Amino acid sequence: MEKIYLLDTTVLVDHLRDIKSATEFLLNTSRTISIVSVAELIQGADNKIKLRNVRRLVNSLEVLPIIPSASQKAVDLMESFYLSYHLKFLDALIAATAIEEDLTLITSNTKHFSFIKPLKLQDWKKV
Repeated sequence: MEKIYLLDTTVLVDHLRDIKSATEFLLNTSRTISIVSVAELIQGADNKIKLRNVRRLVNSLEVLPIIPSASQKAVDLMESFYLSYHLKFLDALIAATAIEEDLTLITSNTKHFSFIKPLKLQDWKKV
């Protein structure tokens, strides 16, 4: 499968919340995520059952590591957008990974990323 999309954590959370349209979207698109999303999902799992569901989901996905150029790009994005847009570091890392890997970031929180102009961005509900 050709990598076209990088899925943001929001898509995965919607799937884990049993939103059928999110599950259908996951089944019918590229399944690439950042390791940052893995950490965010683990952080959101507040019991063993949820953690097991996170592990099962993550095992079915292609997980991209944080590469040095994405780390630097994330810092650059923070410098540019933290004061004006309150860009969070983990969002910056996900965005930087999408930019460095030349992938479109798929999310339900486009406002968290819409000001990052080199980023290709799409709302998963509108793909």
